[in-house]
Amino acid sequence: MALTPPASPSVKTLACSGCGAALQLRAPGRSLVIACGGCGALLDAQHPDFEVIARYEAGRVSSKIALGTRGRLKGQTWEVIGYLARRTKVAGVSDTWFEHLLYNPTAGLRWLVEYAGHWTLTKSVAGLPKVLGEHETEYLGERYRHFQTAKAEIAAVVGELPWQARVGESAVVEDYVNPPLILSCERTREETAWSIGEHVDGTEIWKAFALPGAPPERVSVGAVQPSPYKARSRTMLLLLAAFAGAALLVHLVFLMVAQQRLVLDAAWEYHPGAPATASVESEPFTLIGRTSNLMVEISSTLAQSWTYFNLTLVDEQTGAARTFGREVSYYFGRDSDGAWSEGAPWDRAWLPAVPAGRYVLMVEPEGPNPVNYRVRLTRDVPRSLWLWLALGLLVLPPLLFWWRQWRFEQRRWEDSDHAPGGDDGDDE
Repeated sequence: MALTPPASPSVKTLACSGCGAALQLRAPGRSLVIACGGCGALLDAQHPDFEVIARYEAGRVSSKIALGTRGRLKGQTWEVIGYLARRTKVAGVSDTWFEHLLYNPTAGLRWLVEYAGHWTLTKSVAGLPKVLGEHETEYLGERYRHFQTAKAEIAAVVGELPWQARVGESAVVEDYVNPPLILSCERTREETAWSIGEHVDGTEIWKAFALPGAPPERVSVGAVQPSPYKARSRTMLLLLAAFAGAALLVHLVFLMVAQQRLVLDAAWEYHPGAPATASVESEPFTLIGRTSNLMVEISSTLAQSWTYFNLTLVDEQTGAARTFGREVSYYFGRDSDGAWSEGAPWDRAWLPAVPAGRYVLMVEPEGPNPVNYRVRLTRDVPRSLWLWLALGLLVLPPLLFWWRQWRFEQRRWEDSDHAPGGDDGDDE
């Protein structure tokens, strides 16, 4: 069964009392005035003869959505019946935005507001928001942060409006945001009116009203433009926790299966000028199991001196040798800034991928002073360094993600009264 399209609102055709141009009244009974875009005459929509109640110079601004255009937005059919342009001047900079009045015989009136390519669909609030302080309000359980206060002036009017709007008429507008929602308060000498709006993507509007071309390109970040990062922030945190947990689990598994077996613990003395102490060799020791690392620890009685240790690990079966050097130095003292120290009387190093076999260790120390030293070799010792490196690499993508999320919000607030690094005040 075919669906019956919604009935078109009743339309009344009339002639402009100022220039005779044909005008259409699309919301009779709701509209108080109708503005002629041709001559600038403002007609009383409630008067039987539609008499002229004001005139203004017809502007050259044009609606992005023509009067009479119908479309289905947010599940309801709307028709554009009016249009106005507003402008503000803050810190010497003039800004203009555009408001399209939408009408549905059942749902009433809505405003479709466009500023710098960002769109919001707004309506009057059902109750009075609660002002929590100078910079915060609450409505229906949601809190809104103050974004900007400015004096807005009507620059152009076309079509029907629910009040007697005139070019040059001004109001103080206060905007409070909780993206994608915006809570606005307009104050004049006669009244205070609150409205609530929700961000709508321009492509959704173009599709809803079957408009040609593409919507105007967005400039910067809108006051209530949804953050593309907010919804993914929790997922990013959970992924980081999951991968970090996996890295920790792998490290714990290596700790449990690793040998961590002491294979050599030898102590020697070194005396400069004594050839017998210039080169020593350990007793043979055996490395078993899979190929893994070998931790080398050197401890000494050094104080206010240094010693360089040249070490060679020799496989007795193959003759293969690994030579490496470690310098141990330790100095300390006291000056005008207090006690100080440099270096340490011990050192630690790892030899990677040492295969199983029978080995000896040769040590050749060099230094200006006698020293007692001890060398310990431990087989298959998991290094926490790899865990920290893994965690460091894992945290880089979330940090970049959160930086971009922070930068998005910074850009949002750059045009507000609370710009980062600026004065926290309201401009009117």
